[in-house]
Amino acid sequence: MSSEDKRFWEAWGQANSLYGFWAASNNINYYTLFVLYALDGQQPVTQKQVCACTGLSKQTVNSVIRSLKNQGYLALSPAAGDRREKQVGLTEKGLAYSQELLAPLHALEERVFELMGEDRVRQMVDAVTLFNTIFEKEMKRRNG
Repeated sequence: MSSEDKRFWEAWGQANSLYGFWAASNNINYYTLFVLYALDGQQPVTQKQVCACTGLSKQTVNSVIRSLKNQGYLALSPAAGDRREKQVGLTEKGLAYSQELLAPLHALEERVFELMGEDRVRQMVDAVTLFNTIFEKEMKRRNG
């Protein structure tokens, strides 16, 4: 592994660890945090879209969605066009819970972005987006 590979993985791992620590300190499961984040302001979405947005497996997303549904935070309905696919939407109770939970996280992220400066934030997002685009193309090229 090159030193750049190592630095990338350390930075990626530290970011994931920080979000995991934030979730734990707010008494929420790490995966639940990401599912709620994916649903934040994007209702309704399919479980498949939640998987794509979060990078979580279908089984993990399904488990989190089932738990949130049982707590009264989510409602499921058949997706338009494909009745086998389910659309996921926050209930009023779920919207209030999500907003209460995510508002401090959004404020923290906004403060970090403010301290970093607009140019660095844009560079960071552009660099990660470029990495993801090239990585995906290279995976497809190698896997035929």
